[in-house]
Amino acid sequence: MSSSSPPSDGEEAALLCAIARDRDPEAFRALFDRYFGRVFVFIQRRIGDREQARELTSDVFLEVWTQAGMFRGDARVSTWIFGIARFKSLEAARGRQRFKRSRVVSTEADVISRVPEARSAATQMAARQDLRRVAEAMDRLPRDQREALLLAVVEGLEPEEIASRQRISRDTVKTRVSRARRSLRRMLGASDGRR
Repeated sequence: MSSSSPPSDGEEAALLCAIARDRDPEAFRALFDRYFGRVFVFIQRRIGDREQARELTSDVFLEVWTQAGMFRGDARVSTWIFGIARFKSLEAARGRQRFKRSRVVSTEADVISRVPEARSAATQMAARQDLRRVAEAMDRLPRDQREALLLAVVEGLEPEEIASRQRISRDTVKTRVSRARRSLRRMLGASDGRR
């Protein structure tokens, strides 16, 4: 793939396939390098908080890594990735003020294409460190909390759907997701030296 021309939709879909099938770190790095800066700007513009945007962007790429097999090719790879980012932006907005969907800008291709891609080596390094920290924190969560959080955040399921799938009550789902998020914030904050 030439560095002078961007990868085609087919090439990007092949990268996702390699991540899903082979857990190919080079394929992941190619998508990460192409999209991290754009996703970060996309999220930051919507939530207005640089630190939270960094955490959410890292979480987006954790989901790209763990959920690449969910990509079915019905949309562009960029649309799929920015769909995850849009969902996370909505969730963050809901956390601070209830359902303000009208303020979230849609992920139209022309909006995405205007987001700059240029990043310094230091920014890329920090982004990779963020991603590793999020993955390690997720691994430390109790299994029941991790599974509930992934169903809520990655698959976008409502508490009722998760309750049905896991055969637990809706309140238990909400408790598990809430505890998982609180634990992640605490672990990520501690690793930043904010105790």
